Amino acid sequence: MDQTNAHGGWVDLHCHVLPGLDDGPAELAQSVAVVQGLERLGFAELHPTPHQYAGRWTPNRAQCHAAAAALRAALVAAGSKVVVADPAGENMWDELLAARHPTGAQPHYTGARAFLLEFPRDALPPQLAERLFELRLHGSLPVIAHLERWPELADDPARLGSLAGKAALLVNLSALGGLGGWSTRGRARRLVLKQRVHAVTSDTHGESDLPFCKAGLEWLLRRLGPAGARQLLVEGPRAILAGEIPEA
Repeated sequence: MDQTNAHGGWVDLHCHVLPGLDDGPAELAQSVAVVQGLERLGFAELHPTPHQYAGRWTPNRAQCHAAAAALRAALVAAGSKVVVADPAGENMWDELLAARHPTGAQPHYTGARAFLLEFPRDALPPQLAERLFELRLHGSLPVIAHLERWPELADDPARLGSLAGKAALLVNLSALGGLGGWSTRGRARRLVLKQRVHAVTSDTHGESDLPFCKAGLEWLLRRLGPAGARQLLVEGPRAILAGEIPEA
């Protein structure tokens, strides 16, 4: 057994494992291989988050649920015990989200007020703390994906602190393992060690991401120990799924 799986039971709130919907696996067999790789690392429950990105990927509810059903059936046939939850979505901060959020129509995690949110690569939204507060007033919990990608936020304690109580914050396990380069890795690790994030997720798009996830998990277990890893990979995700911001 992989030593990173010695504890396991991990819950993944951000992964692209459904076939044919976005920039994740194109075919069902590829999806099965990715999920099996995550299972070997100790993941027991996956919450698929296909992109919702105006002009690029906008799979509808029926398409997402059909892909999830096909994946579940294939995993059972392959002997996997991983639970694939009903799909959520990775909602880009764009005109599609702006049209949806007043009525709460953006894809949420099952049974929760929480929804996954990402920002454009080139710039963070202006007045970010205020905008996130507005989303909270609508009864939703924004869950910010891969915080390590925005140094202007992650490396600014005051700006990052202004988000307290307004959003749950995630970093990628693969970034902890080196995907994205040494600068991104260092930023992700600092955020974890300074207890500025609420959960760690794989953001897996394919089998090529798995070695980075493994390296990130090894680092997490080495630096935080089993209890610290469990907080970020089980307890934190469970709280977010309940619509709560966990203690960092």
